[in-house]
Amino acid sequence: MTRFIVVIPAGGEPLAVPLGEDRLATLQSAVGGHIDYLPEAFHELDGFEVVHLDDWHGRAANPAASRLIGLPTACEPLRGPVVLVPLPQGQDNRAERAHQRRYFGMLDAVECGFCSADEAGIGALIRVA
Repeated sequence: MTRFIVVIPAGGEPLAVPLGEDRLATLQSAVGGHIDYLPEAFHELDGFEVVHLDDWHGRAANPAASRLIGLPTACEPLRGPVVLVPLPQGQDNRAERAHQRRYFGMLDAVECGFCSADEAGIGALIRVA
């Protein structure tokens, strides 16, 4: 049976919990509501998916989980419980992470004025204030 790790905020010890038959229900129970997957570009874990609460507003910051997954320090720390779900044996997300980093890197280059959206190959960039 696959187990996943739940990192609790405020210094709680990480828990290893079995992933039940109903994967979605188990993950929702672990984070306390609707789940969201953290894009691979924002974590350093090759063999894990990172799951957190979709509506984390008002939840306690979880700097331990943010450090554990290698979240860039420029990002807001994750909030609430964070779940690390191992990928199937022999599978990793390195290619997906590299693709997302290139994409987000191009967005940053356009935002900083290093190139136009057309030059970056992303068509257009719409800024929302």
